[in-house]
Amino acid sequence: MGGFKNIVIVDDDQQSRMILEKYIKSVDGYNPIPLSSGIELIEYCKTSTPDIILLDIEMPNVSGIQAFSMIRAMSNMDGVPVVFLTGKEDRNTVLRCISMGADGYMVKPVSKTSLLDKLQEIFAKLDAYKINKTILMIDDDADFLKISKFKLSKFYRVLTVDSGKTALDYLGNHTVDLIILDYFMPLYNGNNILNILKHRESTKKIPVIMASSLSRDEIELACARNMPDGIMTKPISIDALLELIQQLIDNVY
Repeated sequence: MGGFKNIVIVDDDQQSRMILEKYIKSVDGYNPIPLSSGIELIEYCKTSTPDIILLDIEMPNVSGIQAFSMIRAMSNMDGVPVVFLTGKEDRNTVLRCISMGADGYMVKPVSKTSLLDKLQEIFAKLDAYKINKTILMIDDDADFLKISKFKLSKFYRVLTVDSGKTALDYLGNHTVDLIILDYFMPLYNGNNILNILKHRESTKKIPVIMASSLSRDEIELACARNMPDGIMTKPISIDALLELIQQLIDNVY
């Protein structure tokens, strides 16, 4: 694995922080950085970029989810893995974490074995991401994002956002290799976003796959002004999607 890894632990429970800190210190090259609140995390990230963040969800004043949203807007925090810590295994909470782009969650109390296994898994993925292409998925369907990211992440670095506005803001300062775009979304639908992307100098050459419950003919009619580079009808076959992604990335690169 190599290198010196800074692992931030954010939890308002002192005992929980101390236990996680002890677990992390047991591995050579791991440097735990304990913080007691979401506010402390935000201030820390303004001047430092950790390798991984372990973030408790339920904290006073600024919750883990609120802190996560704020640090994700910082340019230096792009791609930093975040694992949420939760006191209860609640499906809605888990889906919310995944849809926001978290790299996983762990139910407290966290065992030493499960924590170290999770850290090792994430660092292995980070090493793979250095050579893998990046895909941005834009969809307000949390279940679709969760399932697709799980399957595509075996081959690509996958980023997910649940709104067109968030995607456009992100792409204002970052680049990706391919975009998978849902047609039906509030505020900005897929056609609106596609038109903006194809007219921006920084994004006009990025391949875009439009995903929708509409038929191919309906998508082609709706997107006549700027056609997507590929069209997939939901429910989507992941095997077919992988084949299309490879074709489009090969054509560009």
